[in-house]
Amino acid sequence: MGTPGQLVVKRYRLVRALGQGGMGMVWEGHDTLLDRPVAVKEVLVPHRLDSRQQLQMLQRTSREARTAARLTHRNIVSVFDVAEEDGRPWIIMELVPSRSLDRVIGSEGPLSVARAATIAREILAALSVAHTAGVVHRDVKPANILIGYDGRVVLSDFGIATSLGEISTQRSGTVGSPGFLAPERAAGAPAAPAADLWSLGATLFATVVGRPPFENTMGPLASLLTQDTELAKAPAALRPVLTGLLAKDPAKRMSASEAERLLTPLVSAGTGAPPAPTGGASRTRLLAGVAAAAVVAGAIGGWAVLRPTVTASAGPIGVSPSTSGSPLAATPVASPSAAPRRLRLKWYDAGQGWKAGVPRGWQLTIRQNHFTWADRTGIAYLGLKVVDSGGRDPVDVLREVETSLSTSVRKYRKIRLEKVPAKRDVVAEWESTWTGPGYHSWAVEGVPYHELQRMIVTGNRISVIDWVTTTTQWNRFKPTLDAISKYYRPPASTTPR
Repeated sequence: MGTPGQLVVKRYRLVRALGQGGMGMVWEGHDTLLDRPVAVKEVLVPHRLDSRQQLQMLQRTSREARTAARLTHRNIVSVFDVAEEDGRPWIIMELVPSRSLDRVIGSEGPLSVARAATIAREILAALSVAHTAGVVHRDVKPANILIGYDGRVVLSDFGIATSLGEISTQRSGTVGSPGFLAPERAAGAPAAPAADLWSLGATLFATVVGRPPFENTMGPLASLLTQDTELAKAPAALRPVLTGLLAKDPAKRMSASEAERLLTPLVSAGTGAPPAPTGGASRTRLLAGVAAAAVVAGAIGGWAVLRPTVTASAGPIGVSPSTSGSPLAATPVASPSAAPRRLRLKWYDAGQGWKAGVPRGWQLTIRQNHFTWADRTGIAYLGLKVVDSGGRDPVDVLREVETSLSTSVRKYRKIRLEKVPAKRDVVAEWESTWTGPGYHSWAVEGVPYHELQRMIVTGNRISVIDWVTTTTQWNRFKPTLDAISKYYRPPASTTPR
């Protein structure tokens, strides 16, 4: 497996792991020749395969990556290069600042008709380009659809895409995801454009309902009666296009052009923007906000996702807000093997009443008032979120968050969960260790992490500071955490809305 800093074919430097999927590890990388960010997919060969099967898999992966590289469209993740090193391919791709659609649905719930129709129409455009080029995707699903922070919608993971000219020479198989696999594919028929359209229909249904169709009935081979009953659960405006795309007989399935004709009137201005939050108990909003602060780092969906870099609005930090010295300035960044030393910090002012000292050079992501700074090597993360307290005790809140999040990681161990002495505000901390993967999308499988969530209550506001490093780097970064906690300026109390 690759390591941060590794140089692939003397050109592509691995920066940090973004996530692991079925075919390998996806890295944030840097093209040293063209001086641009890229995504690097490291193909991992299952140990259970013999040498002949491993060779066949690597050859097939290279061939399929070259197939994907033929496709150029704003709604398709671009494949730049297939680099071979150590006898295996490394796929170099476009880096897309985004979240996957399944993560969007998971965090926001079913989407509006207009937003879902916009996403479906964009994916239709991508599939039309691919099908015209003689390529079928074979695995259209929410996890392979990226929703860019700039509103761009991208179909990813053409890594299993197949040229129509090659289908007859391959075993048909049933490559795809249950719930989004067309009935004829489940029955063993070869991949075809019509199967991609069925998968798109299932994805559209999941986008507005929250789950794939027929999940709790008879599967994709459901009877017409079951289909009518199931599609009645979708918004009425989308039922005509869903009925056409989810037709059991591919010969009777709706065409891409007809689906686009039906979707277009449903698309409204301002698509891509998340809907405004609706009602709900303050306790639910608080817990959701704290949990979201823990998982704010961008999700991995499809081939390549990256948290966008955002320029801080505050000036240089080396000066405390209340003094003329440089209490936040410190020593240069230490190497991984160096003794603990505080990183250089800078002030960040979000314009929301709070101010924080954050490590210089770390990448910042802002999403829905969640702020996350990531070390370039992927071994340390700082998250910050301010939520309404709802009058609740921070220890009780942390206990409920622990109950929810601790079950999603491996080898969880609570070190402490308690109130800690503070001069004025109420402060509670939850410290733990665990092994990835977990609720943080960037967590790498098998890697042990050390995490501290610090909650600072000021009136009716709670500031959640989430600090995570790999276990081996905890002591090295501890002085930096102490400085961040010391110099954090929480917001003043506000009246709950």
